[in-house]
Formats: sequence, structure tokens, C-alpha cells
Amino acid sequence: MKETEILEKALSEAIILVEKNKFSKFPDVIKTNIDILIGKIDSNKSLLSALVTSLVKKITTPEQDIRLHRTDFIKGYSARSLDTQITAPFFKQHFPKYANKESAFLTLATREKIPWTKSEGQNLKIRDKNVKNSFIELFDIVEKGKAKPKDCLKYIFAKLFVLSKQHYAIFDKTIESVNFDEIINITTVIKMLESHFATKLSSRLPVIAIYTVYQELIKEVKRYSTKELKLLNVHTSSDKHGFGDVEIWNKNNTPFEMVEIKHNIAIDRNLIFDIAKKSEKTTINRYYILTTYKNSFVSKEEEDFINKFILKLYKDSGIEIIANGIIPSLKYYLRFIENYKGFLLAYTKNLITDAKNSTEVKDFHVEKWNELLQEHKI
Repeated sequence: MKETEILEKALSEAIILVEKNKFSKFPDVIKTNIDILIGKIDSNKSLLSALVTSLVKKITTPEQDIRLHRTDFIKGYSARSLDTQITAPFFKQHFPKYANKESAFLTLATREKIPWTKSEGQNLKIRDKNVKNSFIELFDIVEKGKAKPKDCLKYIFAKLFVLSKQHYAIFDKTIESVNFDEIINITTVIKMLESHFATKLSSRLPVIAIYTVYQELIKEVKRYSTKELKLLNVHTSSDKHGFGDVEIWNKNNTPFEMVEIKHNIAIDRNLIFDIAKKSEKTTINRYYILTTYKNSFVSKEEEDFINKFILKLYKDSGIEIIANGIIPSLKYYLRFIENYKGFLLAYTKNLITDAKNSTEVKDFHVEKWNELLQEHKI
């Protein structure tokens, strides 16, 4: 049986187990350790993918010691190649929220030349001690024949399937909440967004808000009538390309307008210098740097210096840099949008799309937005 077939079969069997509520059939040593990994999956999804890859290898090649995950180990193998070709595409198809962009073996925790044995595995760069111990323990029990790799796979997929169902229930509930009876104005929209941005771990939310605004501006503002809004990137450790968080490009595939968004970071001259440098010798016409930091700038003196520098840069090169706060910018942008309910619906859909495809938007972000939507229903 091929690797992908093994994964698909394990998933199908896992779904049946969930529907029949037969989680108790698995040994406690499997459940306990996998539960710990699943519980911290938002910050350790590469570990789970690496484990799945290793389990598949053990099924196809039982004689392989899966703790030796690199070819430069004696009797090792390339877990990274298997992960890139098989596991990563499988996760993108079935569990996109927890999929790695290219491979699980690009993080410090998984790529180092450290065998995943009980002794040497303690040197892995994994902050959470419980997660590290469970990760190592699972490899140990599989190698010693104390747990079947197929059982581990099925239990992982059963837990992920249940987790995904919970996510989708929250998403569906939130979409249904976008049904306003009252009149919505700019003040209401801004208050809702400010409340949403105030939740913890919310650095992705302002990016989604600005992206949503541009989706509307593209349709309504002449400046953007011949331009293209690039899809919003999912941020991952291997995804560091591009100019800004939100990007508008010309039809001839050259950059036109960029937006870089900082969360609770004051704008200083170094940020502006960086933008000026990466805009050199490009077709970028305008570059926004926006922040949720209360006063936007480090100080009034820094703001004055930046404004003078920006003006000189514009005169010398024609590149217009605009440094501002997120909220003042949103207030300005929203004046060009006729349908505020349409904006809120688009923001909700973008929020949920991001939550489905990455771990940056958490369930509590979606739940908080649902609460805000409910507050404004009559």
C-alpha cells in the first residue's frame, strides 16, 4: 500500500471510530501522549506532522528506525522528503489549519541533527517540556513495539477530525450572525474592530481588516480599477517573501501599492528606512506602514523626523510612504465604501477562511467576533 493510501485509510477508519464514539479502544499510552501534542498543536503543528510522517514510514518500512530521521545518520532516511511529498499535501487537503506550507522539517525543533531517542531527544529545541517528552515517548513506544503505528495514526486523525468539527461549528454560527437589522455606520464598524483587535494574540486581525477594505476599494475607487489585489498570505516560518502584508499589483505583474501592518509596535525611523530600502528600484508607487500602537509613533520628535524624511524621499524618488495608525486609516478607507454591512460580511468570511487555513486566527477570535455581531442585532 502506498503512503497516501495509508493516510487516507487511517483517516477513514478514524472517522468511523469518532462516529461510533470508540476512542476507548486505544491504549492509554497512545491517548495520553497524543492528547498532549494535540492540545498544543497551534504552536507545535510541525511536530505532529513529523510524527505522522514517521508513522507512515514505519508502516511501509517496519525495519527502519524512525528516530533516525535524516540521511546523514547511520541507517537513517529522509523524513523531510517524505513529509514534503506525502504528509504536507495530505494535511493541506484534510486539515489545512494545521498544515505546514512546505514541510514540517523546516522548524528548529525538527530539522536539527538530533536522533529522536529518549536520551538525545532531550536536546530538541522544544520549549514545552511535556510536549517534548510526549513526542519522544511516542517514538520510543513505537520502536519498542509497545504501540502500533497504525493505531497512533488513527487516534491522531480521530482527534483532528473532532477538533475540525468544533471549529466548523463555530465558523457556521458566526456566518449566521451577520444578519443586521439596524443601520450600521462608520462609528459602529470602528468600535467593533477596535474591540476585536483588543483580544489577545490578535496581530493577524488588523491585516485581515485592511485586506477586506482593499477588496471593497478595488471595486469602488478609480485608482485601483486596473489593479490586482494579491491573495492574503498565510504566515509560516518558510513564508517570508513579498513586500507587505497586503499587496496591490499592476496587471503586468509589477508591484504598485503595499501595506505593512504592525501590531502594538511604535513606528520609528528604522522601520521607514527599511521600507525605503526595499522599495528602491521597484515600481511601487505608495507604501503604507500602519500600526495598532496607540500613539502610532515612538515620540513626537520621531514623527516629525519621519515626516521630513518621507517628504524628501517623495521629492527625490516619487515613492510615497504613509505612516499612520490602523484605526485612523480604517476610518479614512471606510468613507469610500457604501455598504458597511457588506464590509462586515466580507471581514467575517475572510476571518473564517484564515481560521480554517492557519493557526494565527484562533477559535476565541472567531467567537469574540460572533459576540460583537450579536451585540448589534435587534
